[in-house]
Amino acid sequence: MVDVSAELGRLSDLDELSGQAVEGVLTAAGWAGERRNPAKAWATTWRRDGASAWVQGNAPVEVQFTLWYRDVEDERPDPDTYIEGLYEAAAAELPTVVSQLTSGVLGTRLRESDRDLTGGEDFIDHRAWLIAGKVVLAGVKHSDTDAPVQLVVVLREDAPDADDEDDEDDDWS
Repeated sequence: MVDVSAELGRLSDLDELSGQAVEGVLTAAGWAGERRNPAKAWATTWRRDGASAWVQGNAPVEVQFTLWYRDVEDERPDPDTYIEGLYEAAAAELPTVVSQLTSGVLGTRLRESDRDLTGGEDFIDHRAWLIAGKVVLAGVKHSDTDAPVQLVVVLREDAPDADDEDDEDDDWS
């Protein structure tokens, strides 16, 4: 499984997550860019060693690395058992990714938070941290019955709620 700790370390150091800046970091790390959206000045999808990355939005952008991906096959004799097996298989890989993130380049910079850092997305299982005003989230998701089960790592700007202003005193760098 691809370790994206180095990329996340460089991306977290950016003042703003712009598409061009993300493209520079991914290109330098050996990711191959693919143009999916002609309206963007940067590649929005990337591939490296069986993993993919997706750059979403404008400035700031969100970067989602998909490290583990299994299609859902409705033709299985027992789809519910099959789906549960995919959830368990993906969740079994999550500790490896968490270990890479917490012991690698990001290690001591990651900060736990009591806030919900999922950005409103549903995850089967996840871990999330704050770093330099950004959110790093590693999790297992299955967004739709037709969508694959995925193990992803997401980096996006932190958007604390107005009632979380007491967190401003924390040092995120």
